[in-house]
Amino acid sequence: MLNFDKSRLIFVLVLIVLLFASFILDEFIATFLSPLGIRFFIVQTLFFTCSLSVSFPIMLLFAFLTGLTWDSIHMAIDMGKDVGFGYSIFLFFVTGLLMQGMSPFFSRGRWEAPVVLVGVSTSLFLLMEWFFISFARANFTFPENYWKQLWVSVFFGMVVSPFFFYLILRLSKFCGNSIIIGELAED
Repeated sequence: MLNFDKSRLIFVLVLIVLLFASFILDEFIATFLSPLGIRFFIVQTLFFTCSLSVSFPIMLLFAFLTGLTWDSIHMAIDMGKDVGFGYSIFLFFVTGLLMQGMSPFFSRGRWEAPVVLVGVSTSLFLLMEWFFISFARANFTFPENYWKQLWVSVFFGMVVSPFFFYLILRLSKFCGNSIIIGELAED
């Protein structure tokens, strides 16, 4: 007989819906900021914050679903032949694994280190993506506005992540699945 926590399942499903909604928001915001040469990575930032609030197997599921969707959207539009389909699943897995290391801080209600790690994970994600694309093209040169895009994305991720942390904590309470240690004893 399978034993599962219904509130945890509802919380995970809500986070999956939130992740897929972030793809829509990411494309919507990109249409306004693309002419400025700036790109905010809302999907990655939300994935990083969600990675802190779930167990390792669920983070793997999130990495697979987010990477698969990311590749499905971007392979059809941008990079078609440069890298193989599924490479971003690996990128999401590596950065999600890094975020899982901060999970104990987050579960104690501490956000300082996870906010900084969101910035580190964003820069790592973009650098690994650049490396894979450059390796496939056999051309290791940075695009013209690469560093501007990197630092703006890192800054944005660090500024927005506390909002996502707060949203995830509210959603966990709403679903009845406490992710903060000792929170149920206080309620």
